[in-house]
Amino acid sequence: MSTDVAEADTKPELSLLRKFLFGLAAPPLQMSSNVVGFFFNIFMLEVAKVPPYFVSVILFVGRAWDAVTDPMAGHLVSKTNTRLGKTRPWMMIANPIGCAMFFILWIVLFPVTEDYNGAKFAYYLVVYLLYCTLITCYHVPYTSSTMLIARQSSDKDAATAFRMSFELLGTIVGVGLFGIIISTKRIAASCGSSREGQITVEEERAVYMIGAAVIVGIFFLCGLAGSFGIKEKYAEKQVSDDSFFTNVKAVLTFRPYVLLMFAFLFMSLAVQMVQTNLALYTTHSLGLGDHTSYGILCVLGIAILAIPLWNRMIQIFGKKNIFAVGVVMFIPCLLCAMLVPRDVVWAFYLVMSVSGFAISISMLLPWSMLPDVIDDYFLKHGTRREATFYSLYVFFNKFAVGFSMAASQITMSLVGYDSSPEACEQSYEVGLALRYLVGPGPIVCLLASLSLIYTYPIDKQYRQELSVRLSQFLQRQDSRQDIVDESKSTGISGSTGNSSFENEAYQHEEQLQTTGPVGGGSEAGRSRANLDSNL
Repeated sequence: MSTDVAEADTKPELSLLRKFLFGLAAPPLQMSSNVVGFFFNIFMLEVAKVPPYFVSVILFVGRAWDAVTDPMAGHLVSKTNTRLGKTRPWMMIANPIGCAMFFILWIVLFPVTEDYNGAKFAYYLVVYLLYCTLITCYHVPYTSSTMLIARQSSDKDAATAFRMSFELLGTIVGVGLFGIIISTKRIAASCGSSREGQITVEEERAVYMIGAAVIVGIFFLCGLAGSFGIKEKYAEKQVSDDSFFTNVKAVLTFRPYVLLMFAFLFMSLAVQMVQTNLALYTTHSLGLGDHTSYGILCVLGIAILAIPLWNRMIQIFGKKNIFAVGVVMFIPCLLCAMLVPRDVVWAFYLVMSVSGFAISISMLLPWSMLPDVIDDYFLKHGTRREATFYSLYVFFNKFAVGFSMAASQITMSLVGYDSSPEACEQSYEVGLALRYLVGPGPIVCLLASLSLIYTYPIDKQYRQELSVRLSQFLQRQDSRQDIVDESKSTGISGSTGNSSFENEAYQHEEQLQTTGPVGGGSEAGRSRANLDSNL
């Protein structure tokens, strides 16, 4: 590799302001989704008094629908071409409507008696489906814009780090504020304390709406940053014109993507299973209901503080190795969570603190690794399918969320969780089941994730070669385009000679679209051979 190319590859394209604005647009999805993940479950059980079986159906159907809409949204985004860009129109429309749907989620319209169970089920299912659809229409365009705001891998990594930092910061602020607001009037958390009997149902409902209004305000302001602060600098010419199913098939048959996606899926499944049950686990297994919000803040606070550390570590040891470190680190935390004694506060916060380090890796690394896979695909096949890559990535992540929520509610129903208005204490079986849901279950998922990431072919050395060769290719492409533009400006665009020149100038791109992987050798060897042949 030449020194000039290496230096060009490390020269930043994105200014600090652009990185900041890109990151500032991140909180809406993770903030609202984490509030829903941590609290919507207990809201329906404790406040709206929806039976556990109905809750499981609402959460699973909602997440399944949410996941299904991701590939469709990705395909539509890839076909969008406006003067505002491919992604901004979607974000501008989805932001205000998504805010409204989120707020409506936390309204109790029906009495808590069993006669209205069907109406409550229909209401929360429809509103949840609408919320999931709108948040998809914001998140898929936003994440796929990572590939449009810069071309250098270092810039995309930096933008991703800013995005993850702001997502965690937004999650901390959102979940922290929401949790503190509702904890003051949460009836279940006051069971057995001096506050029991002093909190009314109306007060508990009101604080959920106040908390939702606070989240909506942050949601809307961050959405404005995304709508007006993100600048698409590169509208790639190698965008695929294939059909929806052709795009999906092409992406799902690309081996590095499949391995990374399923490793991310199993890690997400483990994290979401813990997140879904953390509030109930803290309340009914540990007897520390008053510490629920502070435990969540502890996890998220450690996670955001650890991101600069992990961002530095991936530069030294590589993304693949640090991903594995995060998985291995999370396993003993879950074992300890299974064994933490009841009413032991210090042990609870110790487990939460260590878990924060692992959570930060699970949020940063999979999204930081995806641009490498997309660049690898581009150099091998000559087409851009970033919206499809990102939408399917989100699809499987949301599937994991929906599955974990549904499995948790079905388990609660089987062990006899009591959702009646007069219920305060739950049975021993409920507390034991919650320990298993935050312990052995997630550990199995983490082991599956670790085995998949072990076979993932893009290691540190290959990523460095990929970055340099992508820079070489883009420089050649820009040089050819400059010559074509100059020829046209001199008035010879209609000549036969210029036509021959254009055919020669784009011969390389056509060859990329027809040349497949070469056989022989290891996966890494075949990938490097592909890069050499393409360049």
